[in-house]
Amino acid sequence: MDHNNDKEIKHVFNSKIQHKHRVPIQNGFVFKFVKKDNDFIHTFSEGSFLKKLGLSSSSVVGKPLSGFLSGDQLNEARYCYETAWNGNIFSLEGSLNGFHYVASLTPIIINSEVVEVTGTVFEITEYRNSVLKIQELEKLSLIGELAAGIAHEIRNPLTSITGFVQMIQERSNDEITDTYLEIALQELKRINTIVNDFMFIAKPKENMEIRNVNIHSLVSYVIEFMKPQAILKDIQIVELIDSDLTFTTRCDPNQLTQVLINVIQNAIEATSGRQQKIVVSLKNVNENDFLIEIADQGDGISQERQKRLFEPFYTTKEKGTGLGLMMCKRIIENHDGSIEVNSQPGKGTTIRIILPKVSDF
Repeated sequence: MDHNNDKEIKHVFNSKIQHKHRVPIQNGFVFKFVKKDNDFIHTFSEGSFLKKLGLSSSSVVGKPLSGFLSGDQLNEARYCYETAWNGNIFSLEGSLNGFHYVASLTPIIINSEVVEVTGTVFEITEYRNSVLKIQELEKLSLIGELAAGIAHEIRNPLTSITGFVQMIQERSNDEITDTYLEIALQELKRINTIVNDFMFIAKPKENMEIRNVNIHSLVSYVIEFMKPQAILKDIQIVELIDSDLTFTTRCDPNQLTQVLINVIQNAIEATSGRQQKIVVSLKNVNENDFLIEIADQGDGISQERQKRLFEPFYTTKEKGTGLGLMMCKRIIENHDGSIEVNSQPGKGTTIRIILPKVSDF
């Protein structure tokens, strides 16, 4: 860019005060840039959203895009900036450092030439999460209606078939026939479990029995219950619970037990090597919440799979239904808690369950 453009840059720096009234105070920022020496230089940037992104006016103003972006984000930003510098109004939705935003770039044209571009950015993280939550609830509602219908249609004939197989088994004297009948009963039992899962999806709160529960005792019980399965695979379940921590929570103990059994079972199945550990911890988060953490030394989960773990009917197991983790999530959320997965391939998986506590015993 020539000497005239240098004057324009200086003019933009000096006009900062004039643009302050345009700055979105609570949830965004505005910025300006020019093109110089085949790069884009920011001449103004201010707004509260900068701090959330880990930036500041001083880290942006006078700096090119490569001063605070890299990789794909840098390439995408350059494309957007170049499009606007060519005289086009450009809008986009994106994410940076875990925050979502919408941005608009508007070229300022004088004498048929773009002299600068102004940009406005608004944060939409909360809005986007709300939309995704609504979509998830709508999907679950539809699945619930479908599940209730399927369960109703399956349950009656399933009960009859199971009864007849048991009657035949009682009258059978043939060892081979008995073996086949036992396999049939086990498969019918599995079908019945799936039907019960469907019913839970349809009406997750219908059979909840909420009461005060000592969470330390509940977690210890589940660990003892799961130890025999772990021992069969030469896996050690380690309990890291301070005896002084006696959290009480309002919950349905049967449902919460189901969640912990499901998660520990997944950890056992994911841990292929022998003499490895699954660590179950109970920790204090703050005066209102506590954390149950289950960490394994298994194969880990890729980022793509992690994104889908709580989706209905998504499974990587040969005989899985894809309902287990989804039900765990619904149970925890029905108890005003949260569940998240942290994993890296080859480095194991950690499940974190946060629940509210009410008081100490």
